[in-house]
Order: sequence, then C-alpha cells, then structure tokens
Amino acid sequence: MNKKEYRRLYELESSYWWYIGRREIIKSLLAKISLNKNSHILEIGCGTGGNLEILSQFGEVTGLDNSPEAIEFCQKRGFRNCLLGDAENINFPEQSFDLIAALDLLEHINDEQKVLKEIHRALKDDGYFLIMVPAYQFLWSEHDEALHHKRRYALPGLRDKLLKANFDIVSASYFIFFTALAFFIYRILRKIFSDGKKKENQKKTDYLLLPNFLNNFLISLLKLEAFLSKYITFPFGISIACIAKNSIPINDE
Repeated sequence: MNKKEYRRLYELESSYWWYIGRREIIKSLLAKISLNKNSHILEIGCGTGGNLEILSQFGEVTGLDNSPEAIEFCQKRGFRNCLLGDAENINFPEQSFDLIAALDLLEHINDEQKVLKEIHRALKDDGYFLIMVPAYQFLWSEHDEALHHKRRYALPGLRDKLLKANFDIVSASYFIFFTALAFFIYRILRKIFSDGKKKENQKKTDYLLLPNFLNNFLISLLKLEAFLSKYITFPFGISIACIAKNSIPINDE
C-alpha cells in the first residue's frame, strides 16, 4: 500500500461505514469463542490500528505489520505494543497466543500456506484464528491493485486452505450481504468504464466519501448483519469471515 493510502486509511477508519461495520462484525464473531482479559491476542497486518481497540476488549493485544508507516499510525492511536514484522516469520515462540487475527491480510500474501502454517505454530493448542478476506475474484478491480492484493476468495476455497493447514472451522460466512448487489453492479461498471492504463501510483481504492445519512444507514445495515450472524450465515457477500480453531500439530516431515 502506498503512503497516501495509509494516511487515507488512518483517517477513514474512525468514521467510514465499512470499517465501523466491520468492527461490529468482528465483535459479534469473537463473542462466540472463549476469551478473557488475560487472553493473548495478535493481529497480523494491523495496518493503521483501526481494529486494535475492538480486539483489546477481548484480551491483551499486540499488533504486527511490515510497514513502518503503519506502525507509526498505530502509535498515534495510542497503541504502543505494535511491532514491525513479517507474517511469514512471526517472531514469537510456539503457542504464544490465544487468538490470532488476520483481517484482510491473506490476500496480500504470495505463499498463503506458509503464513497459515506460521499462524498455526504461534497459536496455543486450543487457540483461535479469526480471518477476513475479500470475496469473489470476478470483483477484482483497481481497488485491489491499489491495495496490492494478490487475489480474492470464495468461501469453499478458503475453507479448504484452512483445513489443509490443520485448522478446524468453527464458523464461516460471507458478510456485507445487504449491499452486495449494489456493490457488484458498481464494481462491474467501474471495470467497464475505467482506464486500464493507469500507473501503479495512480490507482485508487473504492472508499467513496458519502453523505452522513447514507454512511450512517450503511453502518446500521452492518450492525444488523452482525446481530443476525449470531443465528444465521449469509449465502453471499463481498467479504468472508471465518473463525478457525487450532487442530492437530503440523508435521514438517
């Protein structure tokens, strides 16, 4: 992600519907598992720190990111326990954490299985893994390129990757369901009418500034999804969220 996008992300995370609503979903998902104030939590790819506050409600949180700019923004939010590091080589001993969160991280990684294996190693035997990723490769756009994504996902494929890495699936669902159709149309139209010749540093994300009433309405929809997720799963959406539990140890042989 370029420096301008980091600053933009930092500014948007406190007010933009996507980030506020996503935190509501995270809170709803974490309420399903056994954590307490002494639980050790790691967010890999913590970015500018927008999720650290909600994670800190469930335990002692540490942030990890490979960008010095991201760590600086986390510190501006008051989170000092944020470290520069690599998802492929988590610099913590085995079985260090009760929960590891990778929230829109895996799509940035070349070797997904290596990262999943490393997460498995750093989790306690009964630890949990919370993962969120963008859905559907056909929605690939300039937004993904601006954020340096490698891919988007479908739920069956993500489930298979987690099982291959020796995780048990606790819950898995699409999210951003109620606005999905409008989002599908917007992405497809943007792809049709966009200039595909833009330079890398000219590509921008889809974070459109919205009138307050619309921004608040979209937040309300995601709060509703967070509530409903206690009882149902969604058949489609523009994001996927899974909670997985550490299973049998990985055999390196």
